[in-house]
Amino acid sequence: MPYSDKDLKVTNVNYLNKDFNTLKSALMEYAKTYFPNTYRDFNETSPGMMLIEMGAYVGDVLSFYIDQQYKEMMLPLAEERKNVINLAKTLGYRVKPTTPAYVDLTVSQVVDAVDGLSKLKVPDWNQAFTIQKDMQIQSTADSNTKFETLDIIDFTVSESIGLNYEVDTTNSSTGLAETYKLTRRMRAISGEKKEKVFNIGSPSKFLKLTLPEKNVVEIVDIKDANGNKYYEVEYLAQDKVPKETHYTDDTNRDTAYIQTNNDGSTTVTNIPIPYTLEYIRATKRFTTEVNDNNTTSIIFGNGLLRTGTTGSLSDGFSSTENAGLTIPGDTTNYNKSISPWVGTSFSSLGETPANTNLTVTYRIGGGISANVAAGELTTINSKVVLPTGADSGRQLSVTNIFPARGGSSGETIEEIRRRAMAHFTTQNRCVTKEDFEARVMSMPAKFGGIAKVYCDRSAVEPNHAENLKNNIQLLADTGALNIENINSYIDNFSQIGDITNLPSVKIYILSYDQNKNLVQAPDLLKSNLKNYLNQYRMITDEIDIQGGYIINFGVAFDVIAHRASNKADVKLRCINKITEYFNINKMHFHQPIQTNDLEYILMGLDGVRAVNYVELTQQSTSDSAQIFDTKIWGVSNTPENITSNGPSSGYGWEYNFNQFYNITATAGPGFVLPSMSPAVFELKNPSKNVKGIVR
Repeated sequence: MPYSDKDLKVTNVNYLNKDFNTLKSALMEYAKTYFPNTYRDFNETSPGMMLIEMGAYVGDVLSFYIDQQYKEMMLPLAEERKNVINLAKTLGYRVKPTTPAYVDLTVSQVVDAVDGLSKLKVPDWNQAFTIQKDMQIQSTADSNTKFETLDIIDFTVSESIGLNYEVDTTNSSTGLAETYKLTRRMRAISGEKKEKVFNIGSPSKFLKLTLPEKNVVEIVDIKDANGNKYYEVEYLAQDKVPKETHYTDDTNRDTAYIQTNNDGSTTVTNIPIPYTLEYIRATKRFTTEVNDNNTTSIIFGNGLLRTGTTGSLSDGFSSTENAGLTIPGDTTNYNKSISPWVGTSFSSLGETPANTNLTVTYRIGGGISANVAAGELTTINSKVVLPTGADSGRQLSVTNIFPARGGSSGETIEEIRRRAMAHFTTQNRCVTKEDFEARVMSMPAKFGGIAKVYCDRSAVEPNHAENLKNNIQLLADTGALNIENINSYIDNFSQIGDITNLPSVKIYILSYDQNKNLVQAPDLLKSNLKNYLNQYRMITDEIDIQGGYIINFGVAFDVIAHRASNKADVKLRCINKITEYFNINKMHFHQPIQTNDLEYILMGLDGVRAVNYVELTQQSTSDSAQIFDTKIWGVSNTPENITSNGPSSGYGWEYNFNQFYNITATAGPGFVLPSMSPAVFELKNPSKNVKGIVR
């Protein structure tokens, strides 16, 4: 290494040179400085220049590979697909080898018409049946393009949103319906199921099985020779998995409208809940990953049950890494060692199959060709299993009104990069109230439909915290402050004020009935929602799900029409505009109402010359007393002070609208403030409760 004799420091060496030309120039200057008398021929054809250029070449190549390797270790800069996939795995994102197409199918069944109320013909719901999921439909344009339904098609839920029926045929002499066509919309995915059997011998930790196809969409099911099911998880340390139970598989539920209570009794709900959701501990679990050649591998855990695949879960797990360890706490026999399969559930990442046959059911498909046009999916290619007593000859038809979309040959490098970074950012965790509200509304409707949601993140109530502080200070002032007294006081105070178990996340929900009116959510829906949110909440959050309040109201208006206008038409236009303004889809928890805006809207209608007033009312207010003579509230007093039932059934809570239509109104006349309790304003019966005068 070159250095000066005076201070032994390196000189004339530039460590920033990286490319061929700069390295060559630096080597030439180095030779001129330190070997001025030894070498002077810097001609391009000289042997010495050959050595200098070869050294520069080696330095240039090494610099390139160092830069390239460093760049490939960073997700935003990586270019090689295998590196991007591996970096995405470290962020928890699971790459898909192919992307399937999705489509909404319209499935119809024909049933007979029977006598209903007032001698009207109605569908015979006893003939309706349910079709198990994975019903296969193939394209009429290309028989190789197939779709399979993702859920049970249930025609028996007669009053659910999403089921329509219309007259199919009529009697020529009476004109009455003879048959009805029941129609449901069902989501379907492109692809078809296949099976592969793996013969598993001796146990192996983190057993890896690779499927031969390069277009695997998903793993549908894995079972061993004894019928034990393996559950797919996002990561092997995840020991709880969702268990979805359709009411047809539940011995305690005959219909989707029945829920089982804690005491074993059943209750009929006013909204259908086809599925119940619960999380169970799963020891048999697996995860999947995509390989460099786009095949899919299935990876199992590293342990076994002590008593084998049929053992009790309480027996614990084993880990192959525990071989030769002595049993902790066993002082009687130090020579006794742990079996290679003995351990605890904490030492295992799940069970690995051993000495059995694994049947893997998976779905392949996807691709650009799966994006079929509208009307092509009309051929049912699989056998429909009907329930006992159903008419096997009853007509069943299917079609797709809209084209299938979303199919592609797989994720590009840039798509993987962007989605992995987004996945790492979101973490699938609910932290803020907005996170919880968005997650609640994303719960699948098969666990119960949720119309409105409001989240409130609460802490220890201030008065409880202040009381606790004051009383501990009192103990200190009296000289009785010791650990026993403090613990005793906190225990007693907790029983009274429940400060140690206060829920930190309160969620208020409301649902729709078959008429799209707001109703209280059944307990079964609340249970499903709580189980659904448990996988997204932080460990310190306690979730409390409650029903919100409903405040029904009527609208009274007084307008002046133009002289040449038809007053009946003007009134109808005003009623329609008010009904549209208070559409339930636009109403939310804690939403104020500005009736002055509604007045301006009515002023813009044809035939309206002036608006005297527009008021919300439940019985009578200052100006609407001459219009509303009936009370339309169901429970007296405001939600903050609930006491007893009011005079009108079928409505919600009483609310003092009159306070917002006088000169002393808090936010000004006509500005209706929301209730302090979580409540939604609802115009329940517009045809009855929107009344007005046109002068």
